[in-house]
Amino acid sequence: MRLIGIQEREQVAYKDGKVKKVFGLFAGIAALSVFFIHSSGFTEETKDDLVYLRPVAAVASSFDESEWAPPQDAMAAADGDFETRWSPSLGKDGEWIYVDLGKPKTLTRIVIYWERAYARDYEILTSDDAAQWKSAVLMTDRHGGIETIDLPPTTARYVKLIGLKRSNPEWGFSVWEFETYGPKELNPEDKPIQEVFPDRKPREVIKLVMEEPLASPGSISAKVFQKGICYSSYSESDLAAKESDAILEYLKGLNITNVSLSVTWYQDTLESEKMYPEDPQGGRTPTDEALSHAINKAHSLGLKVVLKPHLDVQAGDFRGNIPGDEEWFKNYREFILRYAKFAAKYNVEMFCIGTELGGTSLKWEPEWRKLIKDVRDVYKGSIVYAANWDEYAEVPFWNELDFVGIDAYFPLTSKNDPSKDELIAGWEKRSGEIEGFLKKKNINKPVIFTEVGYTSADGANRRPWEAPSEVEDQKEQADCLDAAMTVLTKKSWFRGLYWWNAFPQETDNPLGFMVKGKLAEGVLANWYKTAK
Repeated sequence: MRLIGIQEREQVAYKDGKVKKVFGLFAGIAALSVFFIHSSGFTEETKDDLVYLRPVAAVASSFDESEWAPPQDAMAAADGDFETRWSPSLGKDGEWIYVDLGKPKTLTRIVIYWERAYARDYEILTSDDAAQWKSAVLMTDRHGGIETIDLPPTTARYVKLIGLKRSNPEWGFSVWEFETYGPKELNPEDKPIQEVFPDRKPREVIKLVMEEPLASPGSISAKVFQKGICYSSYSESDLAAKESDAILEYLKGLNITNVSLSVTWYQDTLESEKMYPEDPQGGRTPTDEALSHAINKAHSLGLKVVLKPHLDVQAGDFRGNIPGDEEWFKNYREFILRYAKFAAKYNVEMFCIGTELGGTSLKWEPEWRKLIKDVRDVYKGSIVYAANWDEYAEVPFWNELDFVGIDAYFPLTSKNDPSKDELIAGWEKRSGEIEGFLKKKNINKPVIFTEVGYTSADGANRRPWEAPSEVEDQKEQADCLDAAMTVLTKKSWFRGLYWWNAFPQETDNPLGFMVKGKLAEGVLANWYKTAK
């Protein structure tokens, strides 16, 4: 159960677009003028005898504050670095960024490198004083990627980009680079961009291909402690990117032995019966090609894989409140069996038949038991269900599975700054509840935490599924993890956990779940080094 972040920061593969002619009125030009818009993947370089009009400053309307947000720096969109970006507040149209060229310069080309959260409609404006703005071009029904806009010569000091309509109503906008160019003869002090940023490397198009399966490094045994991490992608392609490979290599260095790959489908509302993957060109569902690459990469590193399908509600409601009906379960069965067969083909070591679906796991017991049988008919590895922390004690089919899976976002205390001893006491209480449940229900299966995590925000122990404050507290995150491992590694029935969360690209948010560069990073690596 997580309230931080569904739309994670991603990189994306784009197809080459076609050149289109668009007509627009420009101030000072009496007739209609023709300008050109080119769209393509992240490999296009500027042509012609143009120089880069390097900004001296940038100003933005707002900044993203989500878990996956980049640093709050407007110049990130004008620094020649394709690992940094500007992202404004989520869920809002009308957000803007403008660059200051230092003095009036002659502009003839703009290049926008959109991140996956692009603007479908947007406007470019120019100004001499950053107060009075003139419209240069209005763009509608765009498709992201790189957009190169050639303009008639326009003299201005300031150039603004306003996002008018988001490509996805749940996202914001995001820009890797916003570049301005002009003729060398009219801008004699400026240089080609390759001289300004000699190490500039635009992002490459991700090539999506179905890979042949690699062999498994071995089955998941109840005798071996699972040292896992959840690895979540909300992009069709980024699991196939070099950046994703690098993150998996980094995770291997934290002594992680298992990685849980989530792939998310969607239904429109709680009552909807149909579920679907998002658009394979710009949606949040990883393609089979990207998924095959990530599984193979994990196996090549000796990591064992859990494939964990998720179902989210587009309206924003918690999946645990989906009531389901016969038609819903028919469609859910098709969804799960599709990925069970995929897991079998790619030698995945564990398959999760569902995540936090308490509204159906209790009510539709016969259907779940039949689903478990159907999955076992096509998949021979270990099977688990990921119950929410307030659901697990009522799930009726645990003995049909290989592990009891709990998404363990248990509140530990009612304090913002508990001591380590208080956190340990909180975990002693929660582990006692789990142990009592196993005995009472005569559950003879080992327990794993299919998800467990804490943000690095003050008070995270009280509400582990979110950042309950805007105050950074790395120590509380680290102490919560340390307390959990201190208690649980002594329990014979507990056989491992999957930390929430890592993404297939770098993120930099001081309040998020990720541990990289934080105190919890060392705690996780040390415990994973010794846990057995």
